[in-house]
Amino acid sequence: MNLANLASILINIISPIVLLAFTGFLLARKIGVEARPLSRTMLYLFTPALVFSLTYKARLDEEYASIGLFVVIIAALMLALCWLLATILRYDRLTTSAFMLGSLFVNAGNYGLPLMLFAFGEEGLVRAAFYFTINAILVQTLGIFVAARGKANARAALINTLKLPLVYAVTLGLIFNLAQFQMPEPLSKAIDLAADAAVPTMLVILGIELARAKIEDDRAVIGLATVVKLIVAPVLAFLLAALMGLEGVTRAICIVQASMPTAVMATIVAVEFDARPKLVTGIVFASTLGSILTLTILLGILK
Repeated sequence: MNLANLASILINIISPIVLLAFTGFLLARKIGVEARPLSRTMLYLFTPALVFSLTYKARLDEEYASIGLFVVIIAALMLALCWLLATILRYDRLTTSAFMLGSLFVNAGNYGLPLMLFAFGEEGLVRAAFYFTINAILVQTLGIFVAARGKANARAALINTLKLPLVYAVTLGLIFNLAQFQMPEPLSKAIDLAADAAVPTMLVILGIELARAKIEDDRAVIGLATVVKLIVAPVLAFLLAALMGLEGVTRAICIVQASMPTAVMATIVAVEFDARPKLVTGIVFASTLGSILTLTILLGILK
């Protein structure tokens, strides 16, 4: 890794993401574009189409099981670490929930998928989409419990998970792939068109959401959460990948996705359960800005 390599990564991989996200930022600030209509379109159309298309066309192997296991273990490690730090620092229950949400909600979608596409190509995007799907399912269940701190029950978490279109997209993609089912060409082209819209739309939404974010309170907590997310998480990811024997693109994808900043979805859940949403928003904003530097360095190490 040298300065020329880092500069190349920053210019060719990171900057296109930043520029498109900044476009969304300007749309929100200048003409008041709202994220919700776009977000719902992403949730119910573009993202499921992308996940289905990639899963359907992927050459499946045992590495996908390893990716799923990695997602679960790294989430458990991050939650345990944040709970330990919150206990040592004597955070109250709401602050602890917000702090833990900052570690669980990884931006493996709006930010992670475009980054993996630019950095590792189509092969990387397929694996990253699978990581994103497993992480999204985990977030829909465990994340609700973390936010509610005992207020949510298992039935509510299960219902929310079953409402997630990604679950059905990845399931159908796997079934059609394994059965070698040939879709009618018009349907295949329609799905591919919707899938192609996913990556740019994700980045515009990210910019729109960041336009509303502010760092207003508990900057010490925000700073610690950002350090844990952008520095400690990559170290844990490297160690876990080594212990699991991951190699090649799969190893790189798992490490980078685990090192992504906090997702905007964390704020949405925090608002729903009144788990200090302003604090969570601050973590999202700070970690996203800081990730421009940390992800550049991380990709320099991995590529």
